Amino acid sequence: MNTKGYRLLLYLGILICPFLMSGQDVRQEILKMERARALRMEELFRSRGLQGEEAGFDVTFYRVSLNIDPGTKSIAGDVTMRAHSTVSDLQEVTLDLYNNMVVDSITSEGSLLAYSHADNKLNIDLSRKHDTGEAFAVRIYYSGQPVNEGGFHSFTFEEHEGVPIISTLSEPFGSPTWWPCNDDPADKADSVDLIITVPSSLVVASNGVLISEITHGDGTKTFFWKERYPISSYLVSLAITNYETFSDYYHYSESDSMEVVYFVYPEDLNAAKEDFTVIVPMIEYYSSLFGQYPFIEEKYGMAEFPWGGAMEHQTCTSYGSRLIQGNHYYDWIIAHELAHQWFGNLITMKGWSHIWLNEGFASYAEALWEETLHGRGAYLNYMDRMDSGLFPTSVFVYDSTDIYSLFNRTVYDKGAWVLHMLRRVMGDSAFFQAMKTYVEEYPFENATTEDFCRICESYYADDLDWFFHQWIYERFRPTYEYSWYETTSEGNHIVSLRLVQTSTGSTLFKMPLDIVLTMASGETTFVVWDSLKTQEFQFVLDEAVTHLEIDPEGWVLKELQYAAGLPASPGMAEAFSLSQNYPNPFNSSTRIPYELTREGAVTLEIIDLAGSAVTRLLVQEGLPGHHVVSWDGRNGNGEPVASGIYICRLRVDTGGGGKTQKMRKMALIR
Repeated sequence: MNTKGYRLLLYLGILICPFLMSGQDVRQEILKMERARALRMEELFRSRGLQGEEAGFDVTFYRVSLNIDPGTKSIAGDVTMRAHSTVSDLQEVTLDLYNNMVVDSITSEGSLLAYSHADNKLNIDLSRKHDTGEAFAVRIYYSGQPVNEGGFHSFTFEEHEGVPIISTLSEPFGSPTWWPCNDDPADKADSVDLIITVPSSLVVASNGVLISEITHGDGTKTFFWKERYPISSYLVSLAITNYETFSDYYHYSESDSMEVVYFVYPEDLNAAKEDFTVIVPMIEYYSSLFGQYPFIEEKYGMAEFPWGGAMEHQTCTSYGSRLIQGNHYYDWIIAHELAHQWFGNLITMKGWSHIWLNEGFASYAEALWEETLHGRGAYLNYMDRMDSGLFPTSVFVYDSTDIYSLFNRTVYDKGAWVLHMLRRVMGDSAFFQAMKTYVEEYPFENATTEDFCRICESYYADDLDWFFHQWIYERFRPTYEYSWYETTSEGNHIVSLRLVQTSTGSTLFKMPLDIVLTMASGETTFVVWDSLKTQEFQFVLDEAVTHLEIDPEGWVLKELQYAAGLPASPGMAEAFSLSQNYPNPFNSSTRIPYELTREGAVTLEIIDLAGSAVTRLLVQEGLPGHHVVSWDGRNGNGEPVASGIYICRLRVDTGGGGKTQKMRKMALIR
């Protein structure tokens, strides 16, 4: 609609005085000091030890040579590490290796080295002192039965259809359970060789390119994989079983292509061939958006393994066997893990406290894939489903030794929302240029939130610390209490809107809000910047307003509550709200709360991520008030549905227009 004749008349900040501003400044300074303290603590305790530059050396190469015996669930072999000193007179190095792994000997330059092994640390005395920049190498011979610690999966021996399946998932601290390394994400090795010997009936999938495959006369076979791009220790992986393999190709020019190779259980081959058809189109899309696929000289791979989720191992994602169904149900997980090849693998967070740079970016990439498939409305609905609750912790993880703080919904979902909101603040052009430049400026390096902020500021052409401070380092979200009314003066219609921030925390959020006013002739939109405890805005129009909506597309992570205080006006309050189900995740049943502010026709249903109906829980005329409905995890035929993510969708028709549905994501775990 043409907005000529409509204008924002007045923008008022209310109840702000020097005393309050001074108190706010003091609080900001305290929080900045807390941020600095947390970063210092992370540097000191990263991965539970002195590592990286503090360790006095920088790793350039690992050679991991292992014999793996599924029968005894043990490994034996050696790891060679090459590095250079970052200090003068370096004579001792410390690597990470769990105590249960038995070190037989350590050599360097043809000599045996003295060492001690305690507290999951391997302290090695070098044969001589090394000056700054001088290269050295150590070779560690060891054996043992890896333990499943330091993360979610680490190193496991399991079976499928009676066949061994050996696999690793080292994120975040699991690498030292099976190989000695400097387990610091910021100390990337320039390259890694993995030379793995297994029973000849098995196939080894790993990082990089397969250099050779040698069959021996003793019933074993050796696979030599070489990763030639820089890689963090937690991204080094193995997946081993009787894989069936098949390939596709990503054609990145008229004459060049990269193999996309899949390793799957024989019993899942047909389903995988269907599910994985989306991967090459995804590579094409993300390459157009973020820059060329980072490991173009090697491959992208998917290796099936026995875990409930997936892990973005560099060039070879490990993908849970339960996710392969042949119906594209988990395409969003495929998109997430592929996006990690840019955000997590090409650019790795400098410290675990900044893990949102991996997980939030990959989660947001899911929504971008949805947008390119189904349009802007589908994208906005996807982001709405990622609003999974209060988000009581900060996106920045202050205690990076707590695994479950690193991998919670705040990091993933609110992290994605940070990018969604940043896109609104910066505008599409500047935002996507910044994303691409971020990839270009930190290839195969490590980054922090501040690094990303700096690049965004260069395209926004203004300071963005206020944005990252409130959304990354603070907690919660803004809650806006609002009310509005309309008056007339000299033929003009004046709409007055009052916003009061009543957030759970003490933060006052600064954000642009779309104010959509509906009239008989159509809609018009104003953008206001809200940043104070109480603000009042006035809009002048030349016809009567029948409805007012605040941020109806959902570009700001917020709660809206109608509050009495100004005279009433039609369409003032949201007609309904849908709260998060509880418990969530759930097993046998869950309760779904919703609220009606006025009468309306209510439909409450469960759909899957593809938008297909699962069951309808409620169809009736609803009265104002609080209501709770239960779902027992069954479909419309009374049959139990499979574990997975489902959507609760509430539709309300009050006859007054406005937003007609709300959705919440819920997790069912059998």
